[in-house]
Amino acid sequence: MNDEMTSVTGEEAGMQIMTFVCNDETYAFDIRDITDIIEIPDITRVPKLPEFLLGVINLRGQVVPVMDFNLRIGKPVQEYDEKTCIIVTERDKANIGIVVHRVVDVEMVNREDIIDSPVKNSVISGYIEKSGTRTALIDWKSLVQME
Repeated sequence: MNDEMTSVTGEEAGMQIMTFVCNDETYAFDIRDITDIIEIPDITRVPKLPEFLLGVINLRGQVVPVMDFNLRIGKPVQEYDEKTCIIVTERDKANIGIVVHRVVDVEMVNREDIIDSPVKNSVISGYIEKSGTRTALIDWKSLVQME
């Protein structure tokens, strides 16, 4: 055995993702961006917001804006049911809730399974090819930009 072998850290080997479904398509977030998964509470509407922003919620005393994932990516709105939930994300101390149809799983993916998206400046940063399926990896920063 080679004594010079070094262990590979989790960051170098891969990343942990959480998959979710909207309109029968599977997407994924880097788990590091997610703080909570909650049932949909009462959402306070705020006038003159873009259509995809549904309003705000109170989460443990903090005001959190909420967006509908489908509307944000240009898909038709999907009727909410008992599996519909809000994924609360945070980065750089900014929280936003994202309504998704159903959370599926948390799993580890290898870096070599991730293919960069051919489309730049998209909410999709790449695709995860695993076991014959392709899952769109969401770029949090692009998703929450209000352009």
